[in-house]
Amino acid sequence: MKPRILIVDDDENHRIGMMTLLEEEGFEVVGAANGREGIAVLDQETFDLVVTDYRMNEMDGMKFLKHLQANFPALKVIMVTGYGSIEHAVEAMQEGAINYITKPVKPQKLIAAIKNVFETEEEPDDVSDRLQSFYHFHQLVGRSKPMQQVYARIQEVAETDVPVMILGESGTGKELVARAIHDLSSRKGSPFVAVNTGAIPGELIASELFGHLKGAFTGAIADKKGKFEEAHGGTLFLDEIGTMSLPVQISLLRVLETQVIERVGSNRPIQVDVRIITATNENIQQMIAQGKFREDLYYRLNVFTIELPPLRERKTDIPYLAHYYREMFNLQLKRRVRDFDPEAIRILQNYHWPGNVREFRNVILRSVLAAGKKASLIRPSHIPDEVRKPALGKGSIVFQPGVSLAEVERKMIIETLKAVGGNKLRAASVLGISRRSLYNKLEEYGIDPERL
Repeated sequence: MKPRILIVDDDENHRIGMMTLLEEEGFEVVGAANGREGIAVLDQETFDLVVTDYRMNEMDGMKFLKHLQANFPALKVIMVTGYGSIEHAVEAMQEGAINYITKPVKPQKLIAAIKNVFETEEEPDDVSDRLQSFYHFHQLVGRSKPMQQVYARIQEVAETDVPVMILGESGTGKELVARAIHDLSSRKGSPFVAVNTGAIPGELIASELFGHLKGAFTGAIADKKGKFEEAHGGTLFLDEIGTMSLPVQISLLRVLETQVIERVGSNRPIQVDVRIITATNENIQQMIAQGKFREDLYYRLNVFTIELPPLRERKTDIPYLAHYYREMFNLQLKRRVRDFDPEAIRILQNYHWPGNVREFRNVILRSVLAAGKKASLIRPSHIPDEVRKPALGKGSIVFQPGVSLAEVERKMIIETLKAVGGNKLRAASVLGISRRSLYNKLEEYGIDPERL
């Protein structure tokens, strides 16, 4: 996949000269005449690197750079400045530029600086760093505008201690966002504890969160710390909060107000210092109206909101994700698949992805397996039929205007259950949700696996 570079320079001769030089070196290059035009281009297209002049009409390089840092924090920038303006270069580096080049720009120096960016990313010495080279922001992959906005929101809230609620469809990567917030916070040296509340039976959720004493209930054979104690000093991430029962919601509200917990079977207060991050794919406002979720708890948890875009709304990220997962499965399966046929990428970008990144990951795994041990290229024929030919076949999931997301989800669950012979545990694993969440969906949609 060719790296894409945006050249921003109001001197047309310089701009065209740099563009021609870099195109001859195999890069995909787009030009913009000033900072404002560069912003307009970035709103529509995705790039791996920006090379911008310092002095420009309309919007100078520093204002442009500051805008990029605020709105496209994962985007790498090289600043071009005059010989007598080294202080400008220093200022640019302080504002987030990764390098600077002085004028007049020497072709070999420009090429070396740019190749250094991509060689650093693509050819790490340590095999364990090969996947990290694909990350655009901590462990998140994606350079589209919707994802850049997510990165900006993460940076905005990370250094505070306020509760964060992450919203998004199932499979969009909410836990990765929570980890990024933790890693950028002052708590990064302390534990990050993730709990999928939907995967814990209702009668055990209080014990899991707050701990219990030996003998507190049947099966409590020893004292146990809860997740709040494990996360002391750090961050506790509660996923699928919409599945919590009302009594547990009351206990959680009390902890948020007092920073004190009590283990099940004990009345001894334990002080905890924990930052709370929650996530849900449920409509909490609707649950409040139905009396299933406490409004006071919702306002305690939803101090700062980050909403994750579904994959269908950031399709420019699909090539990056495809290569990331290709490399992941190369490492796991000892394969040597080096690239995708362009038509295969087009097929992936044309699909609707109701299961989001979680479904995408599964499809790339199946494609790598279908390609075989000796293949160096993933071709259209290696992509599963439901993605390659989504409108064909009885029972396939067809996306048309007017088809609700709930109906798509219902069909996905039914088709998955059929594919695994009705095994609910395997179906939950394939769908990337907890077994309890699957049971809730089966009840919600009136699906009886025995009758499929």
